[in-house]
Amino acid sequence: MMGFTLSKLNLLILVTVMFAIISFFLFALTGIVVGNLAQLMVKDYSESVFGLVGGGDDKLCHTTTVTIPESLKYFGGMTPTQYFYYVMNIKRLPVEYKEEKLSTLIFQIASRKEPDKIIATSSIDINAQIIFYDWETDPVDRIAVKDSLTLDPMATGIAPKNSMILIKEVYNGKTYLHVIACSSSASQCVVNLDRASCWLSTCSDEPRESSCFPKPEDCSSRITCGVN
Repeated sequence: MMGFTLSKLNLLILVTVMFAIISFFLFALTGIVVGNLAQLMVKDYSESVFGLVGGGDDKLCHTTTVTIPESLKYFGGMTPTQYFYYVMNIKRLPVEYKEEKLSTLIFQIASRKEPDKIIATSSIDINAQIIFYDWETDPVDRIAVKDSLTLDPMATGIAPKNSMILIKEVYNGKTYLHVIACSSSASQCVVNLDRASCWLSTCSDEPRESSCFPKPEDCSSRITCGVN
């Protein structure tokens, strides 16, 4: 009887140990898979921007819109599809533009639950001044120029902040990269593009009605001058 009990106990210990090992393996594998997917995403966006700004195109204006997916999907097949929810940080170095230096544009993917936990980063050096136009909805719906952007495809409010308009502009021989946060829903990108045009014509160090933007109209309540 004692031997039977010990046998059952040993089997239970073995099953528990195996479960712990498999759980640890799956957890580690999940981190690797999600990290690789995130790295491919930011690398793709970096390459797209490099092609937009430095691809040898001599056009004075070039515009594209990018929408990021709601989540990163992983596994599937024999196992249920899993979803990793994230935010995308977009930064520049140096923060203050220096004309004699290249600008570094940085894309980062972070966990939505743990925004300080960066799981993927990609950067490119471009010969352009980078301007970030952030979309704020609280306390008012507006565009404000900031030192960085964070896109959150699961954000609540008027619409999810899941898109960005990228505009290469050449003005007076100098190249600019305008990055405008917006949403893929409710025509919000069109609205925010108009607001960015207002900022450029009213608040910029070189105020202008750029041919790369729609003509600015009714600008008084649509923007905030200065960098927050």
